[in-house]
Order: sequence, then C-alpha cells, then structure tokens
Amino acid sequence: MNTPLVADSFVSLAALGGLLVLIGTIRSFDTESPLNRRFLFGLQVLAALMASRVLAWWTDLFIFKAATIITAGLVPLSTVLLAEGLLRRHAPRTTKWIAAGGAAAFIALAFLPASIAEPWRVTLLFLYQLVTFALAGHMTVTRDRASLSKAENQAVDRVALSLLLILPLLVTDFRSAYIDQPVRLGGVAILFLCWLLISLGQRAVMHRDTVVSFAILLSVALLAALVIGFENELEPAALVRAASVILSAALLGVIWKDSLSLRTEQRRQSLIRHLAEDRIDDTLGFLKELQNHPLVDGALLLGENELSDLDLPVIKALFAARPLMRAAETGSLSQVDAEQLAWLLEKYEATHVMLVSNRPFRLIALNMPSVTATPGAETELKVVQRMAMLISERNPLHD
Repeated sequence: MNTPLVADSFVSLAALGGLLVLIGTIRSFDTESPLNRRFLFGLQVLAALMASRVLAWWTDLFIFKAATIITAGLVPLSTVLLAEGLLRRHAPRTTKWIAAGGAAAFIALAFLPASIAEPWRVTLLFLYQLVTFALAGHMTVTRDRASLSKAENQAVDRVALSLLLILPLLVTDFRSAYIDQPVRLGGVAILFLCWLLISLGQRAVMHRDTVVSFAILLSVALLAALVIGFENELEPAALVRAASVILSAALLGVIWKDSLSLRTEQRRQSLIRHLAEDRIDDTLGFLKELQNHPLVDGALLLGENELSDLDLPVIKALFAARPLMRAAETGSLSQVDAEQLAWLLEKYEATHVMLVSNRPFRLIALNMPSVTATPGAETELKVVQRMAMLISERNPLHD
C-alpha cells in the first residue's frame, strides 16, 4: 500500500470533517447574512476540493481530477469574496480581475488531458493561488481598523493568521520531482482555519489562547510521533506523516468539541432572554412562563396556603432580608431560620427558593443543581427575582 497516499488521504478527510462541522455550525446560527453566505461559499469550495482530490487519488478517474482543478481554482476567488465581506469594502479592480479571471481560466484548463497540461498547469495554479492570497492578505493588513468594530477586526485578524499558515503549507500540496514531501499539509492548515473560525463564537476565548493551544497541540503531536518513531524505528518521512495524522485527528476532535459547546449555548434558552421577551404587565403569566423555562423546569409557585405549615412571619422576615436563598446558605442562618428553610427545601426538593411577591406573599421553589456548573445562571436567577418583584409591585397578584 502507498503509505504517503494513506497519510495524505487521512489529513484531507480530517479537513473535510472539520469543514462539514463548521458549515453545520454556521448554518445552525444564521445563513441569511451576506457575510455568512460568503463564509459558506468558501467553506463549501474547500470541502469539495478535499473530497474530490481524495476520490481522484483512489479512483484515478478524470472527472474527479478535473473537479480538483476547478475547486482549487475557486479557492482564491472565494478568499477575495470573503475578504470583501469581512472588510466591508470592495477589493481593488486588479484583484477582482485576477481572482475571477483565474477561476474562469482553471475551469477551462481542468478539462485538458494531463499529458498536455502538466506540469505547467499545476505551476500556474500555484502561482495564481499565491498571488491572490497575497493580494487578499494585503487588503486585510492595509484596512482601516477604525471603520470596523472590535469583533470585526478580531475576525479579520484570525482569518489573516490562517492565511499566513496556509501559504507555507500550501506549497506541500504541490508535488515536485525535485522535492519529495512526505505528506500534503494543506489539510492541517484548513483544520486550523476551521478552529479559528469556530473560536470566533466563543467570546471568552482570546486570540492568543487559540494560537497557544495550537502550538501545544503541535508540540504534543510531534512528541507522540517521536515516541512512535523510536519504538518502531521509523524514517524521518514516516515521522512527519505520523505527526501530521496525529495533529489532524486532534484538531478535528477539538473542532467537534467546540462546535458542541456552541450548539449547547445556542440551545440553552437564557433566563435573560425570558426577561427580554416576556410581557411585563402580567405577573402571573410571567411566573408561569418561568416555570416552563428549561433551566428551571418544574419550578413551583408557592402561596401562603402552601406555606401554612411553616412559621410564616419567620419566613417573611427571612426572605425580606434575603430574597434568593440557596440550600448551601442554611449554615449561615440562625437556628430558627435554618430549620424553617431546611424544612421548606426538603418538602419541595428544592435547591433554591426566591421571593417573587410581597402582596400577596409568593415564593418560587426550584431544583437547579446545575447552577454549580454554570456560574452565570445564578446571576441570571437573581435578575429574574428582582424583575419578578418589580412586576408584582407594578401589577399585584390577586388571591
């Protein structure tokens, strides 16, 4: 079996997997904005390139070879279109002509037999990609930063960084009779691009964090390859292939994990959204909607009738001082308050109880152990409690 071909195929298929994950993530958020459509076009071109070249390697069919040339010729055009969208300005006319003209030329050149077109067609393709990437990079470097927001500048910086990585690795995708590359590394660059783009959705993740994480992954992959190489007495070329496969697999795993985090955050209906979207002129309706919220599913609305077994004056005084009580706070209370709260929490199997109305007196009891894993949730809960109190004061509940 052709060992370099197996490594090339694995790296390309891993890149295809990363692209499909990123495409699915973008589509789950928004496909209507012009910028997202440009992103999707470029990602779909890269996905088609990865798929067609693997099929061409393993089947040796002319149709897949032609598709590889066509998609490779569309990559520079999609890069320029994306740069225009990110910078919110048109590319220079010369850049547009080079990108569009080159894409059209390689659509035609793709159908020439290899015996006629090679090696000059591959050389032209490499020069075309190199020049167009350089022009797109120049657009990003010379942009007016003041005309873009901080988030837009961050997105441009991350895409520009991926281009800087793609350019040297792109060279390894072009086989030469004079240089024997152990493996094509363009797929690794594409995986890094996917990781950078997915990290844009994680506002808490800094640009530097992603770069440092990539450096750590690269170091671990090289170390693992060295260990495997020493144990199996591999040649240097085999070590490079092993490191490329390990790094590609690790990057694909990280991309999948980050996409799951983004999807989970998207599905999580924030309590803040509940405040923003619900009516504030219907106290009972607000509280009933809160009961149906996934984060506090099963929350119980308790009136004075449900609290008749308790020492109501003690409970009222307790919640007047602390409108939101947690089970963990019983130890800081007086013995009488702690007994009343513990009994209340045990009766309704609750972890939190909050005051939502003084006249009439109303509490909400809920079981939310996940709060320990989501630091922002308890803050949101405090906001909900205050909003419920304000609504009840404005529109009192009636027994």
